[in-house]
Amino acid sequence: MKLKFETWIVENYFPENAKNLFKTSVDCYKAQAYSASLLMAYLGFLVTLKERVMSAEKPNLFPPGLWKTLLMNLKNEDKWEESIFDASLQQEKTDGAKPAKRTQDPVFVINENLRTQIRYWKDRRNDCVHNKDNIITISHVETFWTFLESNLQKITIEGGKVTLLNKFKKYYDRSYTAANEEVEPLIKEIRSAVTKIEMQDFWKQLFYDVGDLWDYSNEFSLITKILKMNDPEISESLISYLKSDEKFLKAYINDHPSIIGLLEYTKPEIRNFWNTGISNMTNVMGVYASMLRNNLIPAEEIKEANGKLVYLYKYTENADDHYILSSYGFGEALYERLFIDNNASQRKYWDFMNTHYILYTKYIELYELKDEVVKVLCEELGKTEWVSFFLRESLQRLFNQNPSKMKEFKEKATKLNLVLPSQITTLNS
Repeated sequence: MKLKFETWIVENYFPENAKNLFKTSVDCYKAQAYSASLLMAYLGFLVTLKERVMSAEKPNLFPPGLWKTLLMNLKNEDKWEESIFDASLQQEKTDGAKPAKRTQDPVFVINENLRTQIRYWKDRRNDCVHNKDNIITISHVETFWTFLESNLQKITIEGGKVTLLNKFKKYYDRSYTAANEEVEPLIKEIRSAVTKIEMQDFWKQLFYDVGDLWDYSNEFSLITKILKMNDPEISESLISYLKSDEKFLKAYINDHPSIIGLLEYTKPEIRNFWNTGISNMTNVMGVYASMLRNNLIPAEEIKEANGKLVYLYKYTENADDHYILSSYGFGEALYERLFIDNNASQRKYWDFMNTHYILYTKYIELYELKDEVVKVLCEELGKTEWVSFFLRESLQRLFNQNPSKMKEFKEKATKLNLVLPSQITTLNS
């Protein structure tokens, strides 16, 4: 069985010599040579930092002469290890004014806590090399591996967050990256490259960088893949960000209604959402079905919600959503609205039917036909004037495509002694 650290080595990019040192660390660990294992992992760590410096541009506020000296020392076999260690500890310099103004950039943009940990592991490295009194055990190796998994992606010239954002930008630039390349390896870097305090700014910048003013497809696809990784900490942070941007969140919910179950809305928030939040969504019934599917609406409020949403005169094209809606009584609300609340006694009923002919057709297609439904349709569509031509044509198409529904309609009409509308020729064939 592979160790977690072995999987991490494979899933992340490292210079080849650093990767070999990490693999050697694993081999020594399995052989219970823990001092050698820790030493190899530590060298892999420093080699990674060295390669990052040597392949990077000089930080803006770093003296050119010092940068040149650092690069020369990193090429020196006798000096490189101490040089990269010292570079990792260098802090920014300021002019001492209030507010302070930076006069020199650090080599690596990291916090002081991380520098303290680097010092600690340098001491443990010395324990391995110089046979000091501190015994190196399996726990030291595993803890250092955890340190690497948690922090190595943060230790970059620009800072882990900026480096990862640049990687994402390059991924979505088709002049650098083929469309069939997977984005999941970058997603896996988020946990180790971005600190908790940076996370909200990271999401905001990420979706700005990869997005398009008129098209959310990149952002939506990325959000879905991040959530699918099922990392609770990352998912919670992302959802927190989405909830802070209502317009963006509603657009995502419209495309991916299932996320509604992850948002942890309160009971009042859920009520407000179905009352006012989803009325202008193009996929309103899919979103409503998801709310019902996730038991977000209290049972005693469902009839009220059905009665509210039926006034939007929309229905879903998704069979699973239809099943949920019908299970929770939406079909009854639809029947009441289309055939009882609005009826032939009202002026211009034909015009109402004409306006909502798609919804009438969808109801007739998906729900069992009640006596009143067939009666109203036979009477209204059998007229020679003031008739819903759109609904009549729509039902003609439906009955042509769905013989079983046509049979149901005809049998019901016969039972009620009704005259079939002659203009719907399919019914009279």
